[in-house]
Amino acid sequence: MIHFGDIFSEISVLMSQGGWVFFALVALAFGIAFALLSLWSATRLPDAPILAPDEWRKMLRASDPAEFVPDELKRHLSRSGDKATFLAAIARRLFAKSERRFPFAFLLISAAPLIGLLGTVSGMFKTFRGMSAEATAAPIDVISAGISEALITTQTGLIIGVPTFIICAWLKSRHDELVLRFRRFESALLQNSGPAAPAQQAGH
Repeated sequence: MIHFGDIFSEISVLMSQGGWVFFALVALAFGIAFALLSLWSATRLPDAPILAPDEWRKMLRASDPAEFVPDELKRHLSRSGDKATFLAAIARRLFAKSERRFPFAFLLISAAPLIGLLGTVSGMFKTFRGMSAEATAAPIDVISAGISEALITTQTGLIIGVPTFIICAWLKSRHDELVLRFRRFESALLQNSGPAAPAQQAGH
């Protein structure tokens, strides 16, 4: 059975012993969570033009998307003068938002272990200060506080960084699969709409 009082007491201990680096890691964790939720929303194609996002996802995940083109999309394609430009504009609407956000999300995630390492360095400074003769508090107290800060921040940085990297990589693979399927869909449509071969003249 979960005792929330014990959980809150553990969190308060981590906050008191982790130092300012622990608070920075907590703030970073919220930023990463927001970035991952935003990426998950972007991979669902919320800005999809012409068709609803569900229709785009269903079509792109078909074995041959070019065979399941809805009538509404066919009408827009038939009206467009340059189908390549029209499809490129659709691709930007579908994937540009997520392509912009993935590098930022990976940057935030890679910062978590580095900030944890900064806490390790800060904790080591406290430890060495406790070993010096100039320490105002009892040396063993300062040393234990420094070691606690070093371990807590290092562990917190890894706990934040490793799972979120796996989640972000999974979202990136979903995004890349949709992009690849759209490129195949685009290529098939352009090939089918290519100019017909000229008929051979009779009598030659």
